[in-house]
Amino acid sequence: MEKEFFGLLSGGIVIASIIPYAIRTYQRKIMPNPTSWMLWTLINFAILLTYRSSGALANVWPAVFGVTNPLLIAIFLVKNRATWKKFERFEYACLAVGIVSLAMWWCMHESRTMVQYALYMAILADACAATPTVAFTWRFPEKERPFAWGLFALGYGVGMFAVSEHTVANYALPAYMFLGASFITVPLVRHRLKNRAPLKEWI
Repeated sequence: MEKEFFGLLSGGIVIASIIPYAIRTYQRKIMPNPTSWMLWTLINFAILLTYRSSGALANVWPAVFGVTNPLLIAIFLVKNRATWKKFERFEYACLAVGIVSLAMWWCMHESRTMVQYALYMAILADACAATPTVAFTWRFPEKERPFAWGLFALGYGVGMFAVSEHTVANYALPAYMFLGASFITVPLVRHRLKNRAPLKEWI
């Protein structure tokens, strides 16, 4: 019961993290690249499938909303008629790695021992796709908001308490997402503390 509680709590925090970000996107106060967020949707779908097949139980909920969150942002960007950019070679490479992970999942999903490698491949694709966002936030911290990213990191951090089978595969995703989102959050928080930014600039 305790694992289920932490699983639902972590999933709730992850889905809550997208609410302020979606509102700011709808208000056009932040303008993410829709191409990148659609790419994240596809990659996180691969992560969800491979994570579940790798043995995730109560701890799977953050991965579920890891798919719906970027999809929601992409939909808002389409609604706001944001400019779609063609995939660059780097993004095509990320997409290719994500597709490879899906193919690996299809071939290996009946073997928990083998399918974890598809999960690691999908996490690698996500890490590569996140690199431009990480670089952007460290270079232009005033153009992103820390609250959503910090809440996202917290959600996956809580998700580690929902792990019932203590395997590398079960901890790999929440640990990666926690560290990745935290790495994005740090420059955003530091910039606002340094400049004594008002609360509205945090959310």
